[in-house]
Amino acid sequence: MFILFIGGSMAQAQFLAQMDILTPHYYPGEIYFKDGHDEAFAEVELPRMGKSKLGVKKLGTEKVYTKIDAANIVGIKIWHKDFPDSAHVLYYVPAKKALMQNEHQWGVPFMESAWGVIFLCEQNYKIDKHTGDMDIVKFVGGSYPDTPTLYYLLRAGWDKAELVIYNWDFAIRKKVAVLFADNKEISTAIKKGKLKPADMQYILDEMARNQNMDKTTMPIPKIPTDSL
Repeated sequence: MFILFIGGSMAQAQFLAQMDILTPHYYPGEIYFKDGHDEAFAEVELPRMGKSKLGVKKLGTEKVYTKIDAANIVGIKIWHKDFPDSAHVLYYVPAKKALMQNEHQWGVPFMESAWGVIFLCEQNYKIDKHTGDMDIVKFVGGSYPDTPTLYYLLRAGWDKAELVIYNWDFAIRKKVAVLFADNKEISTAIKKGKLKPADMQYILDEMARNQNMDKTTMPIPKIPTDSL
C-alpha cells in the first residue's frame, strides 16, 4: 500500500483532490458479511472514513445501485478492473467516538493475537488507475487539518473498537491502560509510559498468554487475498 501526500502549497489543487476523494469511486469486488456468507458484485464503493453504507451494483444489472449497511459487513475485497490479480482488503471497524474521530472506520489488521486485533485505519483510500495499487491519501497542511493515522483495538465480543494509538502515539494513555486492566502489570506499565505503541504486539501476546488463549484462535474472520 502506497501513500499519496497532497501538500498545502497549492490550496486549489488540494481542494480539487479532496473533492475527488469525496466523490464515490466504484470497483469490482466482493463483500464478506457478518452472517458468514460472501457475495460478488459488479461494482463496490471504495470506502472512506465515515462510510456507514456502501453503494453496490449487482452482477448482470445496469445502473442499479443499492446500499448495504456497514454494520452487516466484516470486510470487502476490491480491485481495479484492469488489474484483476491485485486485490485489496479493507475491514469495517465500528469504533467508539474518541478525539472527535468518526465512529465508522475502515482499515487493515496491523497487529493481532488471540486476545485482540489492532486495526490501522486511514481516512482516504484510492486505487491507482495506472498500477492497480491502493494508495493512502493524506492531506498535509494548507487550509485543511493534517490527516491522522488511527489505530483501533477490537476484541472478540466487543461491539465497538477503542482508539488506542493516534499517529503512532498512545491517544489517551490512562484510558488505554484501562483496556488492559485484566493484566495489572501491562496496565500499569502503559499508564506510567514504560510501554509504548511499538510494544503493542508484545502487549497483545501477553494479554492472550495471561488468559491462556489459544494462539491459533483469531478474533476476526480472515478474508482470502489470493489471486482472483
